[in-house]
Amino acid sequence: MIRKSDEYRSFYLCAIKIYVVLHSKKLKPMYKYFFLLFIVISTHLTSQINTQLLQNSSWTVVKFGTLDGSRDLSQSGSKTSLWKITGNTLCIYSDPIFMDIKSCLDFKLEKETILTSKNAGYQIEKLTRDSMIVTQRIDGIEDPDKIRKIWLVNRSVIVNDFINKNKAESIVATKDFTPSLKKNIIFEVLDVYSKNGYFHDLKLKGNILIFPKKQKIEIETKEESKKNEASINLFKTTLEKNYHLWDLTGFENFEKIIIPYYFYSNVGKNENNINKVGIKFFDDNDSHDSEDVAVYIKDKKVSDQNFNKGIEALDHKKFDKAIEFFNKAHEYNNTNTDALYNVVSISFAQNNINSACLALKRLKDLQQTEGTKLFNEKCLK
Repeated sequence: MIRKSDEYRSFYLCAIKIYVVLHSKKLKPMYKYFFLLFIVISTHLTSQINTQLLQNSSWTVVKFGTLDGSRDLSQSGSKTSLWKITGNTLCIYSDPIFMDIKSCLDFKLEKETILTSKNAGYQIEKLTRDSMIVTQRIDGIEDPDKIRKIWLVNRSVIVNDFINKNKAESIVATKDFTPSLKKNIIFEVLDVYSKNGYFHDLKLKGNILIFPKKQKIEIETKEESKKNEASINLFKTTLEKNYHLWDLTGFENFEKIIIPYYFYSNVGKNENNINKVGIKFFDDNDSHDSEDVAVYIKDKKVSDQNFNKGIEALDHKKFDKAIEFFNKAHEYNNTNTDALYNVVSISFAQNNINSACLALKRLKDLQQTEGTKLFNEKCLK
């Protein structure tokens, strides 16, 4: 390889520095603006959306992603399970069982956009009786890898498909089709535990058995301990006596509905003296496959501090130090992909292929489209 002169190298590094700073401030290269413009124009020209289909509808969220096809790294994505639209109100439910855990927003429908505020909303890309695709629009977020894309299926389709496939008298509910609680009764369990001195560190697995025709509930526990017998019995009786709190719409004709659960409770035995109780349903680790790299935020504040230090190091032309800070920013928050893209830009400018490819490999593992493309082009030679 022909070595470039120091003067040319200095000019090249300054050019890359400008790109990186613009990148960090969300001012991407012009080709990304053209990409977005193309998406907006093509969507407008090809779509014929009947927004009347939104009225009084329920939608099950089946997939999250981003506009450019990257994996959505936001931790809130996988916690959204259901949309319900009534009139001009959109309610987003984060749990398929506890229907009181929700966020409701008034919206205004303008052409093909659900405006939830002056600065945010959802642009409808596709809408039929059976399915819907929307992209989240927030002022100031313009990069294709930061714009969230959501796929939804009409809940009636999920319900009909489930019933048609399950002709047996006993069925196992799923997160997409399950009876739901009108009230979160688990807090009642914690309240009784605390008031009556049920000190324990309790973990249970089992099934909730609902019998619609008999109008009764039974609780199975696979791991019982006489040491915590009183606490276990309280958990059982609290759920068994609250049949009336379950919404069994669509399940009336089944003899038995099985809902797998995992229950945990720590009362009066932890170091911080904080009582905790919770319950999870179904064997559902995440919406992603188990082979996917886990998303984590160790310390967002520390991550942001290191990112800002990286920008400051760039301002002083301390490129190696900038790489160090950007890598630390990603270490404390692996959803901070901008930090990795900055490492890539600086490393390639310094002709440090190893450093660039290490960052690109992380982006590839996180299923980021632009990073994967660059990794395949630059690092697989």
